[in-house]
Amino acid sequence: MKASKIVLALMATLVLFLSAFTSSAADAKTLTIGMSWAHKNDSLFYAMDATLTAAMAALAPEKGYDKVEWIHVIANDDAQKQASDIEDLITKGVDMIVSYAYDAEAIKSSIASAHEAGIPFICYDRDATDGGEQPDAFIGLDTTDQAYTTGKALFQAMKDAGVTPTDVISIVGSLADRNALNRIEGFKRAADEYGVTITQEVPSEWDSNQALQGFSAAYQGHPNCNTVLIASDFIITSVQSVLEKAGKWIPAGQEGHIWIGSQDVFPISIKFIQDGFIDFDTAYDLEAMAANFAPIAYDILEGKTPAARKVTVSGKVISKANVNSEQLWAKNYQ
Repeated sequence: MKASKIVLALMATLVLFLSAFTSSAADAKTLTIGMSWAHKNDSLFYAMDATLTAAMAALAPEKGYDKVEWIHVIANDDAQKQASDIEDLITKGVDMIVSYAYDAEAIKSSIASAHEAGIPFICYDRDATDGGEQPDAFIGLDTTDQAYTTGKALFQAMKDAGVTPTDVISIVGSLADRNALNRIEGFKRAADEYGVTITQEVPSEWDSNQALQGFSAAYQGHPNCNTVLIASDFIITSVQSVLEKAGKWIPAGQEGHIWIGSQDVFPISIKFIQDGFIDFDTAYDLEAMAANFAPIAYDILEGKTPAARKVTVSGKVISKANVNSEQLWAKNYQ
């Protein structure tokens, strides 16, 4: 009889344990985010991924989530594929969609589809064009300011050195990319401020081969060029190739140096900055972007309206003087 009571007590304890475990499992809450990339073809996007993942995970317990699950889809620079990818995420019933858009205008159709399904939508680093359906929020780098700060630092340094910018060539990105357009505007703003004329804009469509061909032709047409503005660092090897062929790939401080202002501070550019081939370059502050993203994303999930729909952070201007001392995301990917 006594043994029977002990067995019953153990069974009751087991039932209570299983009940508590089942209740805890039922209460467990997973946040599922669909992440649509235009492309994910270099270290910048892996660093973006890492900083976003860390920021969302850090706030998850406070916001009532046990886990944040990301579903990544990559469009390979195809607007139609990105639209199809996002439709698949909508069908999966994700809690939120985040997009690094390939086409700033086309993405608005996908935003509308997500909203029709009751799914919030955030644009990250690349915003939609104005007008029509808009994302619930945009978080990114202030890419107009990015180019402006690079241009201003470059033109001021040239002025201090007594050098007049001559036959300035600007290599621009894809005109479907809002960030590329912003950088054109930022460089022009700095040029206007210093009374500098940008002689020729070379389209690249974010393609290094196109940048190589375009810059080669532009430099041949303007052999007195002493200033080059670059929309993103990954084009730097195309510039290097053309200038080396012309005998003009010369570091700062030596006669014949071509002054170069670039954007992003990718891993590839750090050595070029250290060695004096790139004079100024404004970096992404990915940690600040992610730190802004997480609380806004959770507010939107809770049905709150963000205090500001567009939140941008400023980048750091990097030169030979501070490249070794600054904390830069790219140093983790060299």
